[in-house]
Amino acid sequence: MPIEQITIAPGKAEPYIRGVRFWNVYRDLVFHGMTEDQVLQKYSQLAPDDLVAVRDYAVHLIKTRTHDEITGRRILAKVQLRHGEIYKGRCRNATIARWNGEEQCFYHWREKFGRIYIETIRYPTDEKEPWWDVFDVVELLPVCRFEIPFDQEAVFAGNQDDLYEHNPEMWRRLE
Repeated sequence: MPIEQITIAPGKAEPYIRGVRFWNVYRDLVFHGMTEDQVLQKYSQLAPDDLVAVRDYAVHLIKTRTHDEITGRRILAKVQLRHGEIYKGRCRNATIARWNGEEQCFYHWREKFGRIYIETIRYPTDEKEPWWDVFDVVELLPVCRFEIPFDQEAVFAGNQDDLYEHNPEMWRRLE
């Protein structure tokens, strides 16, 4: 993996590649839809191999994640998850999800445009591109106020407010 070009200066937390902020290059490549040629024009100090290093380093960051970036809480290891159990964590759309060990994904209720439906989501280190929506699972939830079936045709029968019970805790930034 050619990630040796990625450096982190002493006392700094942000990675760089040849003096350019890693995240700026990554965002341009992945989120802003720039071509490799456009990125190389924008950052003239970079070479084509550097773009390979940026992509490889992003995958490395995903595969080695141990903590949720927002809360700082430790992400439970995948081997700790038990099929059918409900967990507290965080993704873009939920803070409560149920692990399906057979399918290797979480199920959760999602509300969008006034409709509530079941959606699946991946474990945090299973994606190839950061930071697509993954569930940063931080602890077993011994009691849940609603059911989360492994059925995408299910109809929500709980109290809608209960879906957001853990939002304040799971979206509170590190201090």
